[in-house]
Amino acid sequence: MFLEIIFLIMLCITAVSDIKYRRIPNYMVILMLIIGGINLVASETLLPHIIGIAFPAIVLLAFRKRHHIGFGDIKLTIAIGLYYGYLPAGIILVFAMLLCACYGLLMKLKKHLEIKTVPFAPFIFVFCLLAFLIEQI
Repeated sequence: MFLEIIFLIMLCITAVSDIKYRRIPNYMVILMLIIGGINLVASETLLPHIIGIAFPAIVLLAFRKRHHIGFGDIKLTIAIGLYYGYLPAGIILVFAMLLCACYGLLMKLKKHLEIKTVPFAPFIFVFCLLAFLIEQI
């Protein structure tokens, strides 16, 4: 639980940075990868976490060109996949992408502007936090 709270705090800082500067700091991703590695060592099953490194990143790489997903988002999903494993990371990613797409569409309709990018890290943070809260219940 302590590791997950630290992970969520780092993810929150990353989300704020993505909102404010549209950048995901590499040092935060590295710290989250370290925490994910510590969690991996403490985990009983290694395979879901190892698959989790590649699975979300491959999904986002498929969307990279057409949907303007940055490499920071891809690196962040690698850290998420390492920490949570492929199935929870995949679920987090799908819901984050859906919420992000809805937000972008609403902003486009509201402001009648073409929105080129939407920060993705806050949506990932929301669903990681939600996963943590559901796990605690």
